[in-house]
Amino acid sequence: ASTVHSNKSQSVGACRATRRPRCHQCSMVPLPVALLSLAVLLSFLLVSGILGVQITSLDVPAEVRNGSGPAVLDCEYSLRQSELAPDSGLVVKWFWNNSPAPVYQWIPGQRPQDLGVLKGRLDLRYRASEHPATMHRALYINTPTPKLSGEYKCAVSTFWDEDFMIKRMIVYAPEKRFAVMHSRADFQTVNISCNARGVYPEPKIFLYIVAENKTKMLVPGVEVETTARSGEYDIQAVVLLPDAGLDTPTVFLCQLRIPETSYSNTKTITYYP
Repeated sequence: ASTVHSNKSQSVGACRATRRPRCHQCSMVPLPVALLSLAVLLSFLLVSGILGVQITSLDVPAEVRNGSGPAVLDCEYSLRQSELAPDSGLVVKWFWNNSPAPVYQWIPGQRPQDLGVLKGRLDLRYRASEHPATMHRALYINTPTPKLSGEYKCAVSTFWDEDFMIKRMIVYAPEKRFAVMHSRADFQTVNISCNARGVYPEPKIFLYIVAENKTKMLVPGVEVETTARSGEYDIQAVVLLPDAGLDTPTVFLCQLRIPETSYSNTKTITYYP
């Protein structure tokens, strides 16, 4: 690296010494211009199909609520002009959770196939486009369930090239029951508990005290217990607090969250001393 730097310095110095109107050895293409030129070149290659099979977009919903209706997983790709021909060997496959066997396969000119975990769960009539080389590229899942959560890989190949892309989808199930309550453990202690049942995936639970100015403070010493059953989770948060520290009406807020989703639910209860 030092040798290159030294030669460049000498070259630049020589150019300055001769005081020529312009030194082509000293001029450099600005980085933004170079990057723009590269982007234009790649765009041209992509549009013109010179690069062959290219997955340009994988549209997989990051989260789907259980029972909310169908979900569409789309895989957009570009092809060379020669790969649009019926004899190009074009095959579109979808894989689930790193399985070596596809859960969906489509060869243009043939009927799409639903396989494995997606057998009987797809609308094979669905068309993502009207082009004969892309019309059945997508998955139309009629009724997504939590069991279908995981990574989805779209793989597109021809006799000459192939490409793939992976994205994760979570099908979450909100709680079937959610409650927060209090009771006296004895004359000096108050039991505050919060529980939720039938959640997927494994949830998180938090217990707060809500101050008069609406700020929330985590309750210390809370014990959380999670139980898995039949593909769902039950969760409970319990804490024992001294009654002497609750000398005014106190609002407790329980928050339930499902990781990897935007889902959150809360319930409150007021304890009166």
